[in-house]
Amino acid sequence: MNSGLNKVLTSEHHSSAEIGDNVLTLSEVLSSLTRAVTTLQSMKDVETNVFFKHFEMSFPKEGIDFYQATKLYEINLIKQALRVTKGHQAKAAKLLNMRTSTLNSIIKRHDISY
Repeated sequence: MNSGLNKVLTSEHHSSAEIGDNVLTLSEVLSSLTRAVTTLQSMKDVETNVFFKHFEMSFPKEGIDFYQATKLYEINLIKQALRVTKGHQAKAAKLLNMRTSTLNSIIKRHDISY
């Protein structure tokens, strides 16, 4: 058990049974949160798959410029992350699962304003 949590639980002079109940409750909450995160990740994956499935159905017969399309997608993702984080690059980088320095480099390379 987390030593800080243990101090909080024992500092309030709880009995061993109460501490055990509290730990069990916290364990159940943690389990519920873990399931919720897994569900949200699955929903995000489904949403992404649906987006790309739609793109496949409307794919132009003449093709597209792959590099231009990926550049535009990259810029759009970064702009969305920066909007969500109100321009905070470190938070946006975390949302995009990348280093802040990498995000900053891409912002400079594509001259992204937000």
